[in-house]
Amino acid sequence: MTREDEFRRAAEAFLRAAWVVLECQHVVPTSWFHPYIEVGRDYSGPDVAALPEYKSLEDLISASAPRFGDGMPLGERDFPAQYIFSFLQAFVARSARESSLFAPTGHPVEASIDDLVAAVDATSWEVGCCRVVSHLTTVDSNEVEIGGVTISPLGNAAHSTRREVVDVIGSVIKGADTAFGREAPVVYAPPESVLIVRAMAPKPFDVAPVLSSRIERFLLALRLLWAGTCESVFEVQGEIALVRRFTPTLVRFRGAGPSLLSPTTRVRRTVRLGADDGPRIQGLWSAIEAAEQPREGMALTSFAVAVQKFQLSYHAHTWYDQLVDLATALEAALSGRDTTDVLLRLRTRAAALLATDQDPAAAVFADVGTLYSLRSSLVHGGELSEKRLRNLIMRVSTVPPDALLGTATGYVVDRVRDLVRRSLLARICLAADHEESLWPLDAEPGVDAALADDNARTLWRECWRDRLASFDALFAADRPRRAVDAISQEDTY
Repeated sequence: MTREDEFRRAAEAFLRAAWVVLECQHVVPTSWFHPYIEVGRDYSGPDVAALPEYKSLEDLISASAPRFGDGMPLGERDFPAQYIFSFLQAFVARSARESSLFAPTGHPVEASIDDLVAAVDATSWEVGCCRVVSHLTTVDSNEVEIGGVTISPLGNAAHSTRREVVDVIGSVIKGADTAFGREAPVVYAPPESVLIVRAMAPKPFDVAPVLSSRIERFLLALRLLWAGTCESVFEVQGEIALVRRFTPTLVRFRGAGPSLLSPTTRVRRTVRLGADDGPRIQGLWSAIEAAEQPREGMALTSFAVAVQKFQLSYHAHTWYDQLVDLATALEAALSGRDTTDVLLRLRTRAAALLATDQDPAAAVFADVGTLYSLRSSLVHGGELSEKRLRNLIMRVSTVPPDALLGTATGYVVDRVRDLVRRSLLARICLAADHEESLWPLDAEPGVDAALADDNARTLWRECWRDRLASFDALFAADRPRRAVDAISQEDTY
């Protein structure tokens, strides 16, 4: 008998014995709609592990590769139990999907054994990461890949969103339903998409955070270039095979808060991507890599804080949390090291660098002052009456005069987020040319003196806009198209 024949015979014997245990405990057969069982939740692991057939299969797996040996370091060692329970659960799911009861032969058995053999013999495993994102789609509503990230648009029908999300993620990570605990998180913030990345790795648990960071990096580019209100709803990570160690895991981006999305998503700006947007995103990352140089001995930089706070503003639970994060980001991006006259310096630098025909310097200067008055009221312990809040909000240049208070706060967050966005772009582009960098990320080369001079100020504005134009993203330097509120039926792209 060959090793493979012995392996298959032991696997079939284990399925027969385990099925009897599960059947006696009324675990199987499962319904077609919920076919995935989980050890510790739907059945007891020790009841199955006590079977002699389990022991035989465990011994065969242990002898199949050095990583299962007792002498392996804990961080390098693998354990047969993870594969055996996953194998049993894969067989149960396949049996339910094919509307069949237990049979020692047939497709569910053969396919599950093939998966088990492949998982045990592998030296690296493919991991998928799928994130549901609001206010993002493609130009033709078809799937497109940009920079290693696949954008899979969802339909806009509210009644089918949950099923469609599960189907799209399940097409990448088999059995992704198990991550939801039978209750998939659902929001309705159309148009929505699933962002998908994959990678092979010898340690699947370690690569998942890397894949998640790749999606976050991709979203940063969308937010910087197109001022999108794209928010992360949730993410599923896990090995894509049905027999695996790294089972599908659900990641939420708002902790234990009351909602999967921030309340300011009622004010939205959708991003619609096409294949020709890939060079723009790559151009931005080239500029960022050129601007960011390793700084020996530095634990944290102000630019890194600015980017992090900008990203966190998409995960905060309330508009005032968002406003505080963004105010910190603006300060980290533009204020420099001097701690005196911070507000005046922020207002003058923002007005000098960000002003355009559509967004004049006077409007930028005034809005930064208003936003910081609001921020000061929030963080310094003072009470803020509804009347004062409304008065401050209505002074912001982008807030419609007839907006309700809840919607108006969304426009305020959108305005300060745009100022931060363009400030970050300006800092990136001004620092990207190391030979003649006008404003390096780690230095203050007479910034205020230069911006006070008409010729120098014009040169600085042209410099960072020219850098954007070099990868066809000059549009990002200006104030974006007006965001729309959720009540509106119009949403131009």
